[in-house]
Amino acid sequence: MLRSAATLWTLFFGLLLIMAGNGLQMVLLGIRSSDAGFSNVATGLIMAGYYLGLFLGSLSIPHILNNVGHVRVFGAMSAIASATVLVHAVIVDAYIWALMRILTGFSFAGMYIVCESWLNDESTNETRGQILSLYMIVTMAGVAGGQLMISLGSDTGVELFLLASVLVSLAVVPILITVGKTPEFSAPERISLRRIFQISPLSVIGLTFNGMSIAMVFGMGAVYGKSIGMSSSEISYFMTAPVIGAMLLQYPVGRLSDRFDRRVVILSVSAMAAGTLLLAWHLGLGQFTLLLICMFVFGGFLFPMYSLCIAHANDFLTPSQMVAVASGLVMMSGAGAVIGSPLAALSLEYLGVSSFFPLLATTQIATAIFVVIRMTRRRAIPTVAQGPFVAIPEVSTAVAANLNPEAEWVMSDEEAGGVGDPFKGNPYVN
Repeated sequence: MLRSAATLWTLFFGLLLIMAGNGLQMVLLGIRSSDAGFSNVATGLIMAGYYLGLFLGSLSIPHILNNVGHVRVFGAMSAIASATVLVHAVIVDAYIWALMRILTGFSFAGMYIVCESWLNDESTNETRGQILSLYMIVTMAGVAGGQLMISLGSDTGVELFLLASVLVSLAVVPILITVGKTPEFSAPERISLRRIFQISPLSVIGLTFNGMSIAMVFGMGAVYGKSIGMSSSEISYFMTAPVIGAMLLQYPVGRLSDRFDRRVVILSVSAMAAGTLLLAWHLGLGQFTLLLICMFVFGGFLFPMYSLCIAHANDFLTPSQMVAVASGLVMMSGAGAVIGSPLAALSLEYLGVSSFFPLLATTQIATAIFVVIRMTRRRAIPTVAQGPFVAIPEVSTAVAANLNPEAEWVMSDEEAGGVGDPFKGNPYVN
């Protein structure tokens, strides 16, 4: 593992810079949208552009990769991502900003896919889980560090836009000058949403609500903070707290899900996240420390849900089926994220700033209710039959599913006996 980490340190360092630039942009644009006089609805649509671009990029970048290769794609996507940040500083227009966010999401999807392909190529069956864990830690640390950089510049200058652009541009250097051979790449298989829903309705619904919640926090959290009078530094702490919570609580929550019925753990974290949000609803700037603690706890319960839902689906699958199903589940999370920011924006605009936390709590309550419904429809899998929890970064694309150590064996057509449907014979798929 140490040997693999040593050879991949430049890739992880580049990822750290990419995520720092991304984290800084998320907070900066939320604050500057309010300063520019954009309505909450306009801001929500602007912030949703990133997730739409991420969704579109995840679908189309694999085809581009097959045509022009990893190095060219990474260089092109980083150039686009760096340029779009600067356009925000030069042209203050809601339509232009929305377009730039779509391009940003598209280009970040490309960079994620390229990095994940290299990670897959460098990993072995023995190191996949550890490399995936490092990937998660680096991405979260980068986002948190980038969000905290908001205090390095003025509230009205262009310095922070320049800094975000520089971070993304510099990320290319350590990756492209040290990368070895171009990795082998094959786009993950796609299966229908109906088929995935048959396998695990809870994973589909849970990840959709999870994507919505994450987009609400990262898309409109800064706008909420600005609306209640937070300073730029306070907003950065407010936005960073859930990321820190996720880093510290991801693995404890995951270990619990290995020891108990995973649905009970999903129900518990959803209920506790909802309770924490309702508590935060009654707090204001006068209790800022308590508000940060609530966001820390909320993030610790929210972010593991992504990995919990994928692990729950994997409990019903063979290794040969996991990558294709994970690919579809990642798409569902992305679709939920596209909805999240505009929904939160509409709530802030027409129901008032005090509706932010109740709306977030509603997504958690809805998840908990659906878990209860599913528990009455299907028996629990014995804990000894559950696969191990694997923490997967929320910012990843479907390509990262290949890093799951559970999916290290992929059944060939010959091994499958020539069966066209890889899910045929699975007792959990009717």
